[in-house]
Amino acid sequence: MKSPTLLVLGLFTFALLIGCSSSDDGGGGSDPDVTPVDPDPIPTQTSTYIGHVKTIIDTNCLDCHGSPVQNSAPMELVSYQQVVDAVNDRNLFSFISTTNAFNVMPPSDEGGRMPQATIDIVEDWIADGLLEQ
Repeated sequence: MKSPTLLVLGLFTFALLIGCSSSDDGGGGSDPDVTPVDPDPIPTQTSTYIGHVKTIIDTNCLDCHGSPVQNSAPMELVSYQQVVDAVNDRNLFSFISTTNAFNVMPPSDEGGRMPQATIDIVEDWIADGLLEQ
């Protein structure tokens, strides 16, 4: 009788561990050092969505995050509000600034991480308050 109890306990423990370790990051782990830290990455500029970020999103993201979405992308990034929501609710900045090849957006097989200067513009836009214009 001891063996079935141990088996059930083992399966329960395994299921608990699997449930606690799963993530929604594509299975590549996390990169904790990707939140904007610089209070003003580009001090000589006030970055806006229309003036600076829209072109970056259009060029790098809309192949998958357009309307309709492609390649199993979880959301559209077509409008200003969609991009703001992705920054606030879906950690957009962490996905574009990570050095983790499993999590980086755009995906590595589509050109890899954007240049740091481009990432800095997005970080500055966030730091400047997600201004539209």
